[in-house]
Amino acid sequence: MRLQVIPDRECTLPAQLTPSAAIYGLRSKPSVTIFILYPDGRVSPIQLDQMATVPDANVYVVAVEDADFDACQSIVKTLFSDKDFNSAHRLGAINSINWARILAQIVYYFSAYFQLPADKRDKVQFVVPTGNFGDILAGYYAKRLGLPMGELVVATNENDILERFFRTGRYAREDLPSDQVAETAAVNGSSDGQQATPANSGVKATHSPAMDILLSSNFERLLFYLALETGSGERDDAQAKLKGWMDALKKDGKVDLGKDVQKVGSRDFWAERVSDEQASPIQSHADRADVRLSRLSNSTTPEKTHMSSTRTRPLALPHRRARRKSRKSF
Repeated sequence: MRLQVIPDRECTLPAQLTPSAAIYGLRSKPSVTIFILYPDGRVSPIQLDQMATVPDANVYVVAVEDADFDACQSIVKTLFSDKDFNSAHRLGAINSINWARILAQIVYYFSAYFQLPADKRDKVQFVVPTGNFGDILAGYYAKRLGLPMGELVVATNENDILERFFRTGRYAREDLPSDQVAETAAVNGSSDGQQATPANSGVKATHSPAMDILLSSNFERLLFYLALETGSGERDDAQAKLKGWMDALKKDGKVDLGKDVQKVGSRDFWAERVSDEQASPIQSHADRADVRLSRLSNSTTPEKTHMSSTRTRPLALPHRRARRKSRKSF
């Protein structure tokens, strides 16, 4: 795959989560070129129509073969880590790699809270379908800013690396027995942000492709705060510990962060996962809607086929900590 970048323009490289919204915001804009990377065969027909039928000259939609979201995001992060390339082409990200995206999403939580009746605001609980951990991380920041709430609930699919972390303290691409999870020592420096390759990523294709992610960029941001709180309290030490964790994860596919980190993380989060089998009744309705939208898209001219995507916002519920159920019964 070869990408030709126009030197005199800023290039924005989001990676799959909200591509049509990004295209709609930047199409035909002067001095901006947008590249959308998506894993070939791992997006729905309507998502593909929203991206690939936009005729504007500054929009490039690139299918990455034999890849998943983690691989696409790794390409983007590698470009950002190349300082010379980044400086020459003035790169920017539209997905939640960009801190501005998280900053904007914090507002959702305050807005949802104040839309509730005053007598229903006592420790609301937010349940967030989670892939790249960006939206729910914004909720974590809202809580740290003082918004009253209970735990943030991580709702995930069969790519359940986050559910397993909050349950066990182990951060691993696959659900391995505890005696196969290695302890790692912290080293100096910071993570280079590179992720798994398609060959060893282990990402499962599910009914919810936007959530088919294992190595969430924004979870690394949360881990920094967990390292800071469970360590010496010094930022340099926390960065070194985080680098040790991420290096081990990249090398071995797993790292045991320890019970102290798991306990602190579980203070603000808890998680559940849903299998494709459990989601099938819901998916059948979504498939029918997807077919109808695809037919509508195919019946129009290319200039009219673009539809801005909608993103699930966090659901605010009165606080009710449910008894933890087994995976099979959830």
